Amino acid sequence: RPMSGFDFKFFVQSNCWLPTQLGNEIRDGTWFVAKVSKEVLFKSRDRLGLKRAKPLWTEVMELLGGSYQSMCQSLYNDENDYYSNQDEDPNDDFDFGGF
Repeated sequence: RPMSGFDFKFFVQSNCWLPTQLGNEIRDGTWFVAKVSKEVLFKSRDRLGLKRAKPLWTEVMELLGGSYQSMCQSLYNDENDYYSNQDEDPNDDFDFGGF
């Protein structure tokens, strides 16, 4: 198939931390570390079709499960209904990570 703009990922924003700042923020729960497959990371998030794909952050938090999934649901409760008809098993090719 021909490639489209949805076949590429561009990350525009950057973050900078002082020495040990990021580690402290991870420890304090400001940031979460997760190891995901390249299929999840680079999945097309096409918003033009009838069925909107989950944003990457939402999908990763759901894959982490437990309190991460609960946090995601509490923050984006209205959106959960929008994504409830996904055909894929969200646990396919997911490798749980940690600190």
